[in-house]
Amino acid sequence: MKKILCIVSLFIGIASFFSCGNRNDTPTVNNLKYELVKYQMQSEGCDSLREDNCAKIKIELPQITAFENELVKDKINKSIETLFSTNGNANSDSININAEMESFIADYETFISEFPDAFQSWFIERTGEVKLNKGNIFSTDFLEYSYTGGAHANTAVTFKNFNLIDGKEIKLDEIISPNKQTELTKIGEAEFRKLKELTTEADLGQAGFWFENNEFYLNDNFLITDSSLVFYYNNYEITAYAFGPTELIIPFSKIISLIEEKSLINSFIK
Repeated sequence: MKKILCIVSLFIGIASFFSCGNRNDTPTVNNLKYELVKYQMQSEGCDSLREDNCAKIKIELPQITAFENELVKDKINKSIETLFSTNGNANSDSININAEMESFIADYETFISEFPDAFQSWFIERTGEVKLNKGNIFSTDFLEYSYTGGAHANTAVTFKNFNLIDGKEIKLDEIISPNKQTELTKIGEAEFRKLKELTTEADLGQAGFWFENNEFYLNDNFLITDSSLVFYYNNYEITAYAFGPTELIIPFSKIISLIEEKSLINSFIK
């Protein structure tokens, strides 16, 4: 089948932001440019009206195009590319998304040649956008919606928060110190029960949730916004697929007493 390839780069923003923290290594003004890079490929079957013998793949990922620290820029871009890569090979020296898309189309063509009466379409959509660019924090999301056979399509959301000082992914310990995370979890559980309309006495397991040892926990999939921490539980993570994912929002106003002066978010929430 003939393949069609389209690569488009779309400029989406310039962010100038100020940091009022007291750290000597925190610049007062940063000029950061980023763009949304788009890749698309599809098999020849997608040209038909029915498109039931067709494979499509679309990837749209944010990339920093200009930043005062080139090493940080390259490190963050590599992390984002790895996340959006179809094989997710973090150890690869170079990621070739075009080649990965060609492989996906080729796998579909092999499937169709072996099962010509399958009349099945495959697709992968991976999209992301910048969610926060403030102080020394650069946060993005990643959404995958895909189908390569089975009972239903698969969806997954992943959040990534990067430190613009060193380019590393931010861990929760850098936001809330470990000795205060027990209290953070208690606050998170209260917000979770409110979200799910559960009383404080309600048994989580009997309510349909799969927390280990029937004890609520906060996972590592969190997003830093300018007003809250957002924890995302994907399908099957804590409950059945039919109940869908859970997006748990913990406003900074509820945890401000847990945030220390050295925290990365302190400069823009106080």
